[in-house]
Amino acid sequence: MAVSQHPIMGTSLASLDVITAFIRKVNPSFNPEIARQFLTVGAKYGVRGDAAVAQSIHETNWFRFGGDVKPEQNNFAGIGATGGVPGNSFPTIKDGVTAQIQHLFAYASKNSLPAGEAVVDPRFTLVTRGIAPNWEDLAGRWAVPGYDRNKYASLQAALEAGETYGHSILKLYDGMTGAAQVPVPTVKPLIVIDAGHGGTDSGATGSGLLEKDLTLTLALQVRDRLVNEYAANVKLTRSTDVFVALSDRANLANGWGAAYFVSIHINAGGGEGFESYVYPGTSSGVTGQKRTIVHDTVVHYLNTLGAADRGKKEADFAVLRETDMSAVLLENLFIDNATDGSLLGNSDVLTNLANAIGDGVAKAMGLNPGIQPEIPVWKTEGVDWLYEKGLLTDPAWKDKLDEPLPLWAEAVVLKRLYDLLSGDGTQ
Repeated sequence: MAVSQHPIMGTSLASLDVITAFIRKVNPSFNPEIARQFLTVGAKYGVRGDAAVAQSIHETNWFRFGGDVKPEQNNFAGIGATGGVPGNSFPTIKDGVTAQIQHLFAYASKNSLPAGEAVVDPRFTLVTRGIAPNWEDLAGRWAVPGYDRNKYASLQAALEAGETYGHSILKLYDGMTGAAQVPVPTVKPLIVIDAGHGGTDSGATGSGLLEKDLTLTLALQVRDRLVNEYAANVKLTRSTDVFVALSDRANLANGWGAAYFVSIHINAGGGEGFESYVYPGTSSGVTGQKRTIVHDTVVHYLNTLGAADRGKKEADFAVLRETDMSAVLLENLFIDNATDGSLLGNSDVLTNLANAIGDGVAKAMGLNPGIQPEIPVWKTEGVDWLYEKGLLTDPAWKDKLDEPLPLWAEAVVLKRLYDLLSGDGTQ
């Protein structure tokens, strides 16, 4: 089952009045200055200040405290507090709120602090930057273990049930924003597709083919299948013929906060058929369950071609070992086998194989077909403005709203903007 994700970074939706009224239903003596600081400081850092208030509601019992941390500490999220230890104290409400916002910023982003801001959070440097971009990711990190061990056997089980530290915060947030009748933004779990080898590393060779070319072709088509048919959130470790080190592939997925990692390879060495791998010891858990769905879906297609099923296996591959999320590595036929090689050289087979992989991944992630992604108005308005001002001219970019501009295109936009501002442009 896919785990929903609600980003820590973003714009607050609830107003000061809504937040204050929501809290005062339980704690009539709540000081609205606290909420004001959350909205102000949160906006400066790009953190959802209203959701951070919900975190503080959870941490402080509706700002009534009563535990190890005292109200005069201005510590609204238990920073540094651990079982009998009162944690850190801050001289003002603003300092306490800033420390909490900075701690969230450290978890959710790799960006530098806003200009002119100094580190107030005493634990800022202890956080691996960008490791938890969503509220659901804080379980086991900000809060340890972050779930009820008496109820669930693992954090993953609690995540899938929607009962972790992050989910407790989001339930409060739902109550707050529900009172304001405003939508709560969500993002779909990120799937990372990894095309094996590339650049100077050709991978296996045979049948007049190169593994790096086949894996890239498959990866691009798997991405298209997931995006076009399932409206999935997908990123690639490489989209062109470049070399990416194994650890860098894992680091990319970890930094992006991916929910699933799929590494695509072509086999060699005299065998035949298809096999899949997960990290040793994970076959019986969630990772193994996802792998089974993907494996069986791919085999169902390959059986129509007479290709062999070599089975579900385990291996200590770097991209399986170093990724923080569930991961699978697929070995798609043997490039040096005559029969398999002829299949790999057939473009129709590659397309159908990519579709099978994409369908399997979608099933494993609980995605349903036919649901197209909604494009936020602010995205289209921003791009339309670029065209209106003549900063973008090629209409192809309108179909690539979520793709980064290449360096040359950024340079063109900046030059046109410079010319416009300096009076050298046409407008």
